[in-house]
Amino acid sequence: MSSNASATKHLAARIPHGTWCTHMHVVDPRAFPLSKDAQYQPSPHTLDDAQAFLDQLGIKKMVIVQPSIYGNDNACTLDGLRRHGPKHGRAVIQFDPKTTSREQLQKWHELGVRGVRLNFKSVGGTVEQDSLTASMREYADSVRHLGWVLELYIALEDVPLLEKAMAEDLGVRVCIDHFGHPTAKSLGTAQQARDIPGFQSLLSLLRQGQTWVKVSASYRLNKDPRHPLTESLCRKILKARPDRCVFATDWPHTRYDGIDVEPYLEAILDCIEAEGIPLQRVLVDNAEELFDAER
Repeated sequence: MSSNASATKHLAARIPHGTWCTHMHVVDPRAFPLSKDAQYQPSPHTLDDAQAFLDQLGIKKMVIVQPSIYGNDNACTLDGLRRHGPKHGRAVIQFDPKTTSREQLQKWHELGVRGVRLNFKSVGGTVEQDSLTASMREYADSVRHLGWVLELYIALEDVPLLEKAMAEDLGVRVCIDHFGHPTAKSLGTAQQARDIPGFQSLLSLLRQGQTWVKVSASYRLNKDPRHPLTESLCRKILKARPDRCVFATDWPHTRYDGIDVEPYLEAILDCIEAEGIPLQRVLVDNAEELFDAER
């Protein structure tokens, strides 16, 4: 967060009452050991830390998302959800659909879980059509009766594979993290969003109505919070389906320790308003709909 108190106050004044940060991680390796396959070793970022961060922005509501470093062990994420409570909290977890019972899923649902995360990006895996299609179908079959979201952390370049996987009606909603997070190689050669491989498939999915996108973590795309390519990507997504976009801070900004995220959040708010979209719609209403949230 910025050390400039006036900048923080200005940003907080723009954020509507009832805003949801739809993507945060709670991590505490001291109390909840990491997976043996963890790709990095984070510092503790507890629920109290998360609340303190959001308090500066006047945000009370959060979706706690299972980070890759915990694998399918959701203990830390669920502890955070229990402590934050269902009125102000939701969670997206990970699980093995082959071994997880409907009874267990129902218990998680009652706690406030509303989605399952399929993480292809931060674990360094290669996305292949057949396995992606099979995985999407298997997870959709597991959570369809609960109305959960399939949340994907997948590179924009792989979204054409996702488009094919969703060609059959899965009967669930899908949410793509962080604009699709294109690779540095793709961003390096693109001038506009339309130049990024996979972008047209993303627009196609958005327009079909079952796919949502998190306008978040733009600092992962470029150091400049107002880079023209980032702005193009953000605005084109918002313009395509303003009712299918949700906002997030991506706290605690894993692998970007110490970053001042405020200029990036300010730029996203500017993009929303530049498209003539009320902040209330993206920051509050869309999030409530996607994550079955309480007012």
